[in-house]
Amino acid sequence: MVPPTKKPSKPIFKTSSPFTETKWPSVSPEDQEVITELLCNLLTPLGEHRRTHIQPSKGKKRKRDTKAHAYDAPPSPAPAMGSHVLIGLNSVTRHLEALAASTAPPTVPVEETDLNGRDSSTPDKGAENQPGTALKPLSMVILTHPQPSLSPSHAHIPTLLHLATLRPTSSSASSEPTRLVALPTSNDARFAAAVHIPRVGAVGIYEGAPSAKALEEYVRKHVGLTECLWVDEALKPEWRGLNVQQA
Repeated sequence: MVPPTKKPSKPIFKTSSPFTETKWPSVSPEDQEVITELLCNLLTPLGEHRRTHIQPSKGKKRKRDTKAHAYDAPPSPAPAMGSHVLIGLNSVTRHLEALAASTAPPTVPVEETDLNGRDSSTPDKGAENQPGTALKPLSMVILTHPQPSLSPSHAHIPTLLHLATLRPTSSSASSEPTRLVALPTSNDARFAAAVHIPRVGAVGIYEGAPSAKALEEYVRKHVGLTECLWVDEALKPEWRGLNVQQA
């Protein structure tokens, strides 16, 4: 029996971007542990307040008593740090998107619609976007994933953070660039336990947060800047071509 002839394999081509890839600084294991401990100490008062005064949702509607009781004690005020921190990947992303829209150069289109058909350039009616209230810059964004580019949930953060910290040439702002701290995934459980919620994918600290001064100084001293040169390259009126390689 004559063996079947093997058909020649077709060449496989792949394309690569001509722009420089986004890079974020690596953090040594010693610095990771120090940052984790400082952040846990910062979040613990928020978690204690949540555990003591906020009843967790049971996933179904409860019949509420609309009658006010005279003996009900007023709710205890949340710790002051609660107004200086963003907890959760969605909260951090929305804030960075708002900052990016406010700092984008004229050549960057920002009037686009999101998945819900809403104009993403239109400010939301949140507390940070009320008239007369300026957006607060972030001193740092802490992710619970060491390689954001390999995580679909975190891949947008490095580029979005760079866009959020762009400053027009006429701007006189002298604030420090936002640091990106990518920590091991195991830290998700530690932060979640500290703040008393199921999980924590990202934490954003506002610049100048009074309770976070030690953490802010340590991060600025031991964590470098995120490099996103492709954004600057893409803004230049220069055709860079397309790289096609045969695998």
